Amino acid sequence: SLPIVLLGASACLSLLTGGLADAAMIAAVVVVNACIATATERQAERIILGLSNHAPQPVPVMRGGVRGVVLPSELAPGDLILLERGALVPADGRLIASDELMVNESALTGEALPVQKDAAILLPPDASLADRCNMVFRGTAVTGGSGAALVTAIGVTTEIGRVQQLLGAVSPPETPIQRQLGAVERELIIVNGLICGAVFGLGLLRGHGLVPMLRSAISLAVAAIPEGLPAVATTTLALGIQDMGRRNVVVRKLDAVETLGAVEVIGLDKTGTLTENHMSTVAVHADGALFALESGRLIYDGQDAAPAARLVASRLFEVAALCSEAIVRPTSDGFSVEGTPTESALAEAALALGVDVVTLRLSARLRMTAPRGDGRKRMSTLHETTNGDCLLCVKGDPLEVLTRCSTRLTAEGVAPLDEEARAAVLRANEHMAGQALRVLGVALAETGCDPHDESDLVWLGLAGLANPIRPSVAPALERLHGANIRTVMITGDQTATAFAIARNLKLGNGDELKVLEAGQITGLQPDVLRALVAQPQVFARVSPVDKLNIVKALQANGHVVAMTGDGINDGPALRAADIGIAMGRDGADVAREVADIVLASDDLDGVIEAIRLGRATYANIRKVLRYLVSTNASETFVMLGAAIAGGEPLTPMQLLWLNLATDALPALALGLEPPEADVLRQSPHDPRAPILMSSDFHRILREGSVMGSAALAGYLFFGAAAGGMRASTVTFHGLTLTQLLYGISSRSETRGFAAEFHRPPSPKLYGAIAASTVLQIVAQLFPGARRLLGLAPIGPAELLGIAGIVCGATIANDLIGLVLRDDGPPSRPPEQ
Repeated sequence: SLPIVLLGASACLSLLTGGLADAAMIAAVVVVNACIATATERQAERIILGLSNHAPQPVPVMRGGVRGVVLPSELAPGDLILLERGALVPADGRLIASDELMVNESALTGEALPVQKDAAILLPPDASLADRCNMVFRGTAVTGGSGAALVTAIGVTTEIGRVQQLLGAVSPPETPIQRQLGAVERELIIVNGLICGAVFGLGLLRGHGLVPMLRSAISLAVAAIPEGLPAVATTTLALGIQDMGRRNVVVRKLDAVETLGAVEVIGLDKTGTLTENHMSTVAVHADGALFALESGRLIYDGQDAAPAARLVASRLFEVAALCSEAIVRPTSDGFSVEGTPTESALAEAALALGVDVVTLRLSARLRMTAPRGDGRKRMSTLHETTNGDCLLCVKGDPLEVLTRCSTRLTAEGVAPLDEEARAAVLRANEHMAGQALRVLGVALAETGCDPHDESDLVWLGLAGLANPIRPSVAPALERLHGANIRTVMITGDQTATAFAIARNLKLGNGDELKVLEAGQITGLQPDVLRALVAQPQVFARVSPVDKLNIVKALQANGHVVAMTGDGINDGPALRAADIGIAMGRDGADVAREVADIVLASDDLDGVIEAIRLGRATYANIRKVLRYLVSTNASETFVMLGAAIAGGEPLTPMQLLWLNLATDALPALALGLEPPEADVLRQSPHDPRAPILMSSDFHRILREGSVMGSAALAGYLFFGAAAGGMRASTVTFHGLTLTQLLYGISSRSETRGFAAEFHRPPSPKLYGAIAASTVLQIVAQLFPGARRLLGLAPIGPAELLGIAGIVCGATIANDLIGLVLRDDGPPSRPPEQ
């Protein structure tokens, strides 16, 4: 880096001018800083390298005509892998079968939307990567349908493996904070270079020798350069990641930590984030009546339903169990169900009503599936019964399913679905959704039809599923609102359901709840959509594409957007958001793979903890910057003031010692400060603002000049040049200890040293200050060190002088800060 190059050049100049001891001290500064930087950066690299580590998931394969599972590392070219919704593709392969197969290839191509795959298509050998719709690639994710592929490449020979090999030969780019700190460092080098030149010129004008002044200017330049600012940022970010890991927040990208501190809007997926990741069927609307479902009992008006009504409800759940990907297995004490929360709840309800799901599925073999997808909020399955008939089963959005029905099932049989009956179904749907239930419509066609174009269906009824709100969500939302973060719910549920949950959670934060439906935003121009997304707290009935467009529109309004999710349909929005947060315990592999942050628990408190630590990490980097720049400015002020007034308060060796003793350890300790108590009561910082505003520079220079003025006053009081080594010794110790105490003042951006008595202790910072103070005492006590540094013995008068410098500078900075009311970091101005 430029500062290290300049330090090396300074060492060479010191050697050429006969300053062997100065050159050795400069070398010591470089070596000590290098050792500390190497140790901390190696730890940072270990943390960063571990960000993407995750346990590989077993892969379903066909070998020798037998289905089994193997680890991705055990795959070989020629293996037949089976692709299912929600799976990560473990190798490159040529499709030999596909059924509505959709794959998200954003990890490879950067395109957030899933692409359709088709095994039947033949392509020329030179087809581009994005056009190879008959191939699947390692690292991509299956978002819909199913298929089978013959493995053609594994490991580093895959397309993404080649990219990873290229990445291994390329240095990672700097994070935004590293770039900003590098720019600050370069500006400081220029400014300090001009000041050192001024000190050198003024010394020559006062008759000092060329070589002594050159050595002083070199030493001042070394002391004034805050070398390693970008390295401090990397270390602080990496150690912040390590701290988050201990709190069950797994960060997968280094720059995610600094972005967390700027989050202004957070999009919350309903299921799995705001609500528990399990459901139960609690209500059924069938044959024109609304029933409660409790432990296998169908209840109407407090009484068990009539047998005829129970038969209609049982038929509804038979169809729902057939139109399902949930796996039902017999066990010693009943059945086990594995699947999505929705499908598991429907299968469990069928079992509770006495439906033998396993036997039912054997009697109606699955022949074709038309899954949910973009623009299709229903699932249809075509079955062949044991007598050769076809049976089409449909479940999904009540409005979509109802429009495809022409008749309805009643206790007396099949009856026409007239307008009165349709209106009754719609009223029941609104009522159930208003109870915060997820409502699904169920229908069938016993003569069979195209599962992709259903018509003339028989309406069976509505199933209402309860999805309990997590107990911790309401307090967590209150804390997010207190942190000046806008919260919006983005869900595929109906408007009434989403509104009821948002109302119960007080998502509007005291404002009127506004809901925007997907139908109102489909096909809109980006500028119109930007205007529409500015107000609503709830976005309902959205598809994965809608979620993606909403996130992009919020970003286009200038917001830093975080998005939470746990399902396959959340993948595109998680990828596009500034921060994608996957709810990790029960979340899908796809969500975890594309997210920047994975929560080990599925609790919204983890999101708040991530934001809190992200803000704290950004604040710590500002604290380090403030400390280093201000203390270095104090040294420059002392030397420049003395050059004007006459004298040399600090020898070249003392300047170098100041750099060695006061910079590294306190700066590292400040980078490890715990979050301040009010960090979540502040506004997010503006990511477009420089890390140090002009007001910050004014404050830093003011505090540095106060420390420098106190030290210069001590030097003049003890006789300045006439005082010789005695005056220099008092100045040296006074300035060093003042800088160390300033580390305590740097703990807060709004409170000074006196507030330390009311703050939680900081053992790391106290230890760093104590270690540096011990070094200072050792330097004074040992004769050899005193000779090297040019120090005189000190007595009571000198101790009082040192104490005067330390107390005077510390008290003055506190009082001035109190009068001027120093503010904290730059935050985004409020929206108009």
